[in-house]
Amino acid sequence: MPAYTKFTPTMVLLLFVTFACVNAQEVSPQPSWTPPPSRQAKAPFAPKPLAGNNIFRGEGEVWLADAVERLSPSRGIDEKAVVEYVALVGNNVAAHSVAPKKQYQFIVTTEWQPDAMTAGGGRIYISQGMLLKLESEDELAGVLAHEIAHDAFAHAAKTVTRQMFWLTGTRKVSTRAAVEAAVNKLLNEYEKKPLATITENVLGFSRFDELEADRAAFYNTYKAGYNPHALTIVLKRLARDEENDVGTSEYRTYQLMMLLFGTHPPTAQRSLALSWEANFVKMPPQNSQFANPAFTDMKSRIKALWEHD
Repeated sequence: MPAYTKFTPTMVLLLFVTFACVNAQEVSPQPSWTPPPSRQAKAPFAPKPLAGNNIFRGEGEVWLADAVERLSPSRGIDEKAVVEYVALVGNNVAAHSVAPKKQYQFIVTTEWQPDAMTAGGGRIYISQGMLLKLESEDELAGVLAHEIAHDAFAHAAKTVTRQMFWLTGTRKVSTRAAVEAAVNKLLNEYEKKPLATITENVLGFSRFDELEADRAAFYNTYKAGYNPHALTIVLKRLARDEENDVGTSEYRTYQLMMLLFGTHPPTAQRSLALSWEANFVKMPPQNSQFANPAFTDMKSRIKALWEHD
């Protein structure tokens, strides 16, 4: 989801992954948290998932998520109240998504790099660094909705399916062991053929997936009662921080490279696309937020972890 994540050639299939977990169905409710009133307005222009080429259906989706998860060194945070709160917001957003009946896990990782992603299989990951950057529950809902969309549209599974077909000729996997072996074979091929990464990025499939997930998140958060403009606010904030870190000249060069070769579209393109969707729903005031003491509590806990580290 982040606009500035940089990937090595051998990790290109890991566009949606990091590690650690908590089962969203097992969390206890936070007494201070209540969801915003949902909106019943129809959204005929919201994107719908298409079947596409995907060899990781059913159990295969979970096997792929497991195989990718084992490749990641990340771990989950121990702050139970934060994890439970994120799961509550995530489950509420998921209930208004294009896949409301799917079982989701919402996972908070220890990384301080702002990030959010999915490995498929209903697993949604968000770093404590991303939580530190967010300024409202609307923004949290937007980030989670973006990753829920990636999962619901099977972007990770379709990406790996395509890459396996091109690089290894794999067209079918029927067991957990076969998925594990196929993933390892694909990584080995990327090690041997670094130009394959450039080819994959130039074709722009992942950039299309990002824009599709943005659109789905816009309508998802709108239905869930949040301000759908919040996702744009997050993207712009991350872009400003990146520009401040690297300098304006390097930032602009990087944005051009993203347009041509990146896994994510430039922030300006994503923001413009999201502003277009605002023409099709009755938008709340641009800066409106759902005030929630549970979000404030989560932020204080994350800031305490940041100060401790």
